[in-house]
Amino acid sequence: MFKKQNISIYPSSIDELEIIIKEGGFLCPFVITGKKSFESSGAEKNLQWLFSENKSIHFNDFEVNPKSEDVDKAIKLFQQSNCDVIISIGGGSVIDMAKLINYYHSKADSQPISGDSLVNYNPDFIPHITIPTTAGSGSESTHFAVMYINNNKYSIAHDNLLPDYVIIDPTLLKSQTGYQIAVSGIDALAQSMESLWNVHATALSVLFAEKALKLIYTFLPDAVLHKNDKALLNVAIGANLAGRAINITKTTAPHALSYGFTKLAGLPHGHAVALSLPFFFDLHQKVTDENCNAPKGKQFVLDAMDRINSIIDSRNNSNLLQRYFNNLGIETNAFKLGISNDICKKVIEDVNLERLANNPVKYVPQCLLNYYTRA
Repeated sequence: MFKKQNISIYPSSIDELEIIIKEGGFLCPFVITGKKSFESSGAEKNLQWLFSENKSIHFNDFEVNPKSEDVDKAIKLFQQSNCDVIISIGGGSVIDMAKLINYYHSKADSQPISGDSLVNYNPDFIPHITIPTTAGSGSESTHFAVMYINNNKYSIAHDNLLPDYVIIDPTLLKSQTGYQIAVSGIDALAQSMESLWNVHATALSVLFAEKALKLIYTFLPDAVLHKNDKALLNVAIGANLAGRAINITKTTAPHALSYGFTKLAGLPHGHAVALSLPFFFDLHQKVTDENCNAPKGKQFVLDAMDRINSIIDSRNNSNLLQRYFNNLGIETNAFKLGISNDICKKVIEDVNLERLANNPVKYVPQCLLNYYTRA
């Protein structure tokens, strides 16, 4: 079992940060934010006291999808401070950066982080409070973090990477464009589906994922098109539940393939996931004994798809997901997005094998390539 988190989800819950800091007796917060989202989300305006009343360190000098060089820079700054709590305010990359700092700050040597340093390291954690400004990554409730070393993606995992306090304030989502809300929400939608059909699904992950899928699928259109308060709150709740689901199972093929489209075609992560989610949604409904990759057998996959179909009412409607994404303003056709056949081939060749192994059905790469490159 993972450690228990303190999670608050309601409008204006950002005000709880001051209470947490004072009750915890924290004197020097190390505050990690995005370069633009901290201000644009309204978080900065609400947290002026954090810098006027506390001896705070503010760090935002890193790229989206943190690189090891960014982590090294942050660790040096942290080690020069006397900070006793980490506060992350932003999207998935910001929260991952906070986790990476928390993981590596006690590293005694000054050597740059490398692939080798991910092994046999015993970190010394301090409390981590996170305030997500997007609803989708689920990073606030997962025990892993991602960084890039020499353009290669690496993951670290540890139970104590789970933030201790999670403050989810849906009012921080209102400044985002409809597109930003859509791609973040699609990331969470995919997480919930992938967790349901994942070969590592458990009774608890299924419970989280079913509730997440119902909330996100129902309320995401209103959140995108109208920024309705009720919709934003329910999407935020659903995204957190999806994060808790993949914290147990991890993700599958659509996420495994998404990293390549983000890296090579510059697509935001959630949009990249949307490119292949309909393909695997259809593939899994046609599972056979021959292509089944799930140790629990074909019936496990069919049961998972029945759960999904009952929530999104997609029986006998194979184009439902494409239409759903298109209604959100998200194009899922790689050809129409101007992504070349060569990039599609490269994405398939370099797919993340660890995540691919979680998928319940084997696929033929040529069939996926044909799907990507359809005119």
